[in-house]
Amino acid sequence: MKNQKVIFLAGLIVCLFVNVSAIAQQQTARYIQMSEATKAFYEYLPQGYPEAGKKYPLLIFVHGYGEIGQGTTSSLPLVLRNGPPKLINIGTFPSSFTVNNQTFKFIVISPQFTGFPSVNDINNSINYLISNYAVDINRIYLTGLSMGGGAAWYYPGYNQFFANRLAATVPICGATDVSQTYANNIAASNLPVWATHNNGDPTVNVSVTNNLVSLINGNNTPPNPLAKKTIFISTSHDAWSQTYNPAFKENGLNIYEWMLQYKRNFTVLPVTGLVFNATIDAGKKVKLLWNTLTEINNQGFTIFRSTDGINFSSIGSVASSASNGAGANYTFTDNNPVNGKSYYRLELKDADNQKTYSEIKTIQRMESLDISFYPNPVQNILNIKTVNPLMNAQLRISNANGQNVLQQTLSGNGNITVKVSSLPAGIYYAKIIEDGNQQRFKFVKE
Repeated sequence: MKNQKVIFLAGLIVCLFVNVSAIAQQQTARYIQMSEATKAFYEYLPQGYPEAGKKYPLLIFVHGYGEIGQGTTSSLPLVLRNGPPKLINIGTFPSSFTVNNQTFKFIVISPQFTGFPSVNDINNSINYLISNYAVDINRIYLTGLSMGGGAAWYYPGYNQFFANRLAATVPICGATDVSQTYANNIAASNLPVWATHNNGDPTVNVSVTNNLVSLINGNNTPPNPLAKKTIFISTSHDAWSQTYNPAFKENGLNIYEWMLQYKRNFTVLPVTGLVFNATIDAGKKVKLLWNTLTEINNQGFTIFRSTDGINFSSIGSVASSASNGAGANYTFTDNNPVNGKSYYRLELKDADNQKTYSEIKTIQRMESLDISFYPNPVQNILNIKTVNPLMNAQLRISNANGQNVLQQTLSGNGNITVKVSSLPAGIYYAKIIEDGNQQRFKFVKE
């Protein structure tokens, strides 16, 4: 009887411990759109969060293709299948990690993406998280599996600015291209990489990991530290269960402890709560509007524009108007915007000349061409009168059913003639496109 009481009490203590652990590790579903391709995420905040004056390391987990969803109450739980969100959900994610005699507690954010996330999706998510959580900007870590492993390669490999935002990345069986550009940007930024893969992976060939690590470490100026890889002996695609298991260690460190060895050395952000938008006004100029929640030692903002989303050039600046640590509202008008698609971002500079950047906003701007046509109705020849010369403009004519019936390249100044005698009688819709500008018109063929 005494032994039964002891067993019962021991079992009760175990149950209480498990329950307390599970209660301590709670994830909250947040139906908030951080970027174009993510409408919801799971939020894990450590015990004691927030603690006054304390900043926390941020771990961003990107799921695989099988967990893609629209961020609804029915689809978001797919994210709990694997990785850190699964460990947190079942109460086995360590509440803290001790590295180099320092104790750390992660903020873990696990978004659900509607498709393969772009670099801007990852970057805008980081911007949102920095603005809304007590994130240590020197300790932002990115990891993911399969599709998400590809994002963990692709984001830092895209350019050095993105790579320098991360303190470390852990791509697992990453589905991505093998690119020398990725390797160059990662190496140049000295971004710590620990990549894992199964040697017989039937879905994403292990050569992706092997080749990218080789390209990084074989760079003309190799990174410090060198990129690290672990290749498991398995014919499964699942390299993530072992990688994310806190009990899996190399050189005495699991991946979480390994990441926490590394940090960046940024100063405190000069601005918090930045909200940035771009619109086209009635005069077809691009109007930029942004506001801040707080500003400390912020010199001001430089406005950058790009036509490809990669190469940006400055088009103006606005000085900070905030005072006493408060925020402010700002506007800037691009009086000479480009036609077609353009990209805008803000550069922020603090008193120590440290720079940070806003998210990127995209504008699609189309102008009508100054063109008239006659006669209408038309029998054989459609005359097109232009004020400005056309150079390789495209004329496309479709019938009332939307079928393309005539296409022709137009060049010239003044009057340009187009033969339409072969078209049956009826109503037609024409469109002229040149350098991103376009003009539409309707005519009747007799």
